[in-house]
Amino acid sequence: MRRAVLALAAAFSLLLASPAAEAQEIFAPLSLEECLAVAEANHPSLEEARATIDGEEARLGQVRTSNAVKGDASLSASTSSGGNESYSTAFTVSKLVYDSGRNTLQRKRQALSLDSASESARGTVLSVRTAVKTAYYGLLLAERKRDQAREAVGSYERHLNQARAFYEVGTKPKFDVTKAEVDLSNAKMTLVSAEAAVHSGWATLANAMGVAQSPATLSSSFRPVQPLPSEEAALAGALENRPDLRSARMKSEMDRIGIGIAAKGNAATASVSGSAVLSGSDFPLDDDYRAGVSLSIPVFDGGTTRYQLDEARAASRGTEAAERRITQSAVHDVRTKLLAVGEAESRIPVAELLVRQATENLELAEGRYNAGVGNALEVTDALLAYNEAKVSHVQALHDYSTALSALEQALGGELE
Repeated sequence: MRRAVLALAAAFSLLLASPAAEAQEIFAPLSLEECLAVAEANHPSLEEARATIDGEEARLGQVRTSNAVKGDASLSASTSSGGNESYSTAFTVSKLVYDSGRNTLQRKRQALSLDSASESARGTVLSVRTAVKTAYYGLLLAERKRDQAREAVGSYERHLNQARAFYEVGTKPKFDVTKAEVDLSNAKMTLVSAEAAVHSGWATLANAMGVAQSPATLSSSFRPVQPLPSEEAALAGALENRPDLRSARMKSEMDRIGIGIAAKGNAATASVSGSAVLSGSDFPLDDDYRAGVSLSIPVFDGGTTRYQLDEARAASRGTEAAERRITQSAVHDVRTKLLAVGEAESRIPVAELLVRQATENLELAEGRYNAGVGNALEVTDALLAYNEAKVSHVQALHDYSTALSALEQALGGELE
């Protein structure tokens, strides 16, 4: 899978570097899953998140080694103005054997920090995937609108040809021809804007994937309508799975542990050490071996520990309040996203009905006009209503797909 993703990313780079990429507009079809794979392999935000995780892992390793056995070696040689020389070499080993549980709390806190960074990275992945989906569906909408604009141009051209034919035989006035020419010009202007929207939509999609712009066609379609979880189930799932909530809970726990760490700022510590020293002015050097145990009990620190403890407690209150705020925001987010999906879903059958009605109306208007009993305004109105109905239907499909993607991000995971 990783090799496939890298190969796809390399293909994007080759497309951009190739001179043909500037002249050719269409390349191999690109599915939504391929776009998501490219984004996960190339987006700078994800690389930044991975670097943050690596840094947290390194800090956890530092905390774990703070109580490890440590050794130091030294070597010195000196001479005086009288010609006396002396030599010394020493090797010292020490280990902290008791710190009142401070290191244990630090390891637990740093492990939570690593887990929090992992959750933040998962949230970044969800955000990137949602952005790619939104851009993909936006480009798909632009392409469908462009296609409809092309169809409209063809329809107006046929109507213009029919109006000219009727005018030439004297059955229709010049007004019909002029009106058809104006309608065709407006349709061409709409097509120009639709073509520009497609190019803009591709640039947005390429940016969402974190790669340079390269044109392509899209092989995936809008998402089909699917069952939604109940509000109760959706809220329960979001409170359990959302990365921002999980990270907030971990940060609250970290700060609660921080209170315990601050309280041990003036706690007793004990360590053991041993050394071997060789020194003297002549060889062989005299040897000296030592071993010892030291116990440190702080008596007075000027109030530093008390202020550190106050600071830790204030930080803990702040993160707990942030957790409550994020929870409230998550509940509101899920509810509004569920309503948005439901509203978008309800518009799809209505839009489908409008398309059927507009199609029938257009067929009737064109039939009446071709039979010589209708007028140009009827055909123009029917064409306009038909094009608007087709665009409304595509817009409804787009809105449902993007609303569903936004709901998945609000839930903290994609729906099956």
